[in-house]
Amino acid sequence: MPGVVFCRVWTQAGLAWPKAGKRPRPYDFRHRLAFANIERWARDGMDVMAMLPYLAAYMGHAGIGSTPYYVHAGPDFMDGYADIVADAERVVPGNGGTMNTARPMNTRPDEPDFWRVARGWLHHRLSRVRGNSPKTVEACRIGLESYIRWLETMEGVERDDIGFGHFDRAHLGRWAEWMRAGRGYSDRTIMLRMTTMRAFLGHASLEHPTLTALANDVAAIRVKPPARKPVDHLEEEHTKALLAAWDTGDAKSRRNRMLPILMYDTAARIGELAALTLEDVRMDEPARITITGKRGKTRIVPMGERTRRHLTSYLDEFHPDTDGSDGARPLFHSTRNGTIRPLSVDRIDEILKTAASKARGTCPSMPGRIHCRLIRRTRAMDLYQQGVPLPTVMQLLGHESMSTTSAFYAFATLDMMRKAVDAADPGPDPPRRHGSANNGSDSSAPSNSQKTLNRETTRNAALPPQSRTVSRLNNKPGLITVKPISV
Repeated sequence: MPGVVFCRVWTQAGLAWPKAGKRPRPYDFRHRLAFANIERWARDGMDVMAMLPYLAAYMGHAGIGSTPYYVHAGPDFMDGYADIVADAERVVPGNGGTMNTARPMNTRPDEPDFWRVARGWLHHRLSRVRGNSPKTVEACRIGLESYIRWLETMEGVERDDIGFGHFDRAHLGRWAEWMRAGRGYSDRTIMLRMTTMRAFLGHASLEHPTLTALANDVAAIRVKPPARKPVDHLEEEHTKALLAAWDTGDAKSRRNRMLPILMYDTAARIGELAALTLEDVRMDEPARITITGKRGKTRIVPMGERTRRHLTSYLDEFHPDTDGSDGARPLFHSTRNGTIRPLSVDRIDEILKTAASKARGTCPSMPGRIHCRLIRRTRAMDLYQQGVPLPTVMQLLGHESMSTTSAFYAFATLDMMRKAVDAADPGPDPPRRHGSANNGSDSSAPSNSQKTLNRETTRNAALPPQSRTVSRLNNKPGLITVKPISV
């Protein structure tokens, strides 16, 4: 038996057993491998959490969720963890600005400190480990602070007394009902706030396994999802007018004309467009652009032939005679005091809004509010309506999961549904109203549906009663379903 042989080898090597009554196990070598690497990374000043995916893959874990156990189970990591989150000390309330002052707690003595976990989640996990944008971190902070204020004002809980005991299913259920009935929040806002709570408690359960049951209980809370609406996008005439709004009279206008063209063709976010450099552009066949999205994820987007020709002319004018050393130069830039600087997000947004204002001269029906996200949705919906598979649209948009894409684009617009119904089931001509004009036809002539009913009646008359059938009109016009019944 491997366990017995391992114990004999352990004893012959002169090693002391871990504890009295506990046998050494071969599996302990896996733990030692994990701890040794984590200690080495921490000693070398590396980001331990960023290295965990590599450790998870090496150890054969099915997911990253099991690997953080080795980080927080190691006693040597506790001192380092306090230093990692020391810059967020201001979030935790205290007496006189110190954290060591004892404060009354109505939670169990063995319960983890809520404020310390919340601080680590907001200022370390979201921003440094996951790489979320500042807006995402701020949205999570607002959601957490909203629940804390509700506990103070509606539940009468002192701020210093708040603990994980107040994050149970009953409290969060009352909070959701208060947001709907007391504050009149929309279903979308309530869903986003509850998602924040689930994400926070999921992080807390990884930090402290004793909170796993609490996180699972809260994850079972279901709130009313927001109503799904057709995707807001531009019509073809609007898109054409917008992309051709800037003229080609001067260099700046030609640069401003290239911006919305590339924005539409690549479906890039406005921040992704501003961050493009020359090394991200490849003009050899097939022409493509490497886009760096959220949390540093990259995706390669091919360009259409017309966009490639526009971009070739743009590069010849604004980036002539560039070599490999100029790869970091911004693709869209402006020159200030002889220094080349990338266009800011605000400047790109202003160029897009000016293009919309110019386009209203030739296309008065242009929507009033034009923004980069609308162009992005328009490109995705155009591809979707043309029959491009949804996974391809997902890769183009840079979504992490299919659910994100399908939440916006995996349902047809009203016009698409109308055309699909008409093509699949044209049906007979609608029946004429009594006394309406017959356009030269005999109004007394039976319709196709009436002829079918007459045939069914004649056939039933010749059958015995137990074999007769009754015709029942389906909800689709012109279709007749015959179901046997006993008379």
